Amino acid sequence: MQRYGRKTETRVFLRDEELIATIKDVAKQESRTEEEIVAEFTRAGLKQFLTQHELETRWASLSQREQQVVALICLGHRNYEIAGILSIAPETVKTHLQRIFDKFQLRSSKELRVALRDWNFREWWDRNQQT
Repeated sequence: MQRYGRKTETRVFLRDEELIATIKDVAKQESRTEEEIVAEFTRAGLKQFLTQHELETRWASLSQREQQVVALICLGHRNYEIAGILSIAPETVKTHLQRIFDKFQLRSSKELRVALRDWNFREWWDRNQQT
């Protein structure tokens, strides 16, 4: 859209009937205003977005071998299986996992799987299976 020789952005507002209905229902159930619900939904969405960005940043900080270990953990492999697949000692897998947990600020393989549950490691592994 052009106005007076300079570009202006056209704003697009969400007109999703289902979302609007959900906001109204939640506001009614919680005896709150729709604006409060929208603000809460927005904060939750922003938090999720920032968390995803943070995970991507931490993923990028991993070495190639650490990324392989993460992928295999998230694909459901056990430490001894990962050691066999990558032709490394089981203790080396444990060392990689400890570094991974430190970088992701997690404590276990289960927490790692939960944090990255929406990532497609099968596809990543198929593209990056250089051992």
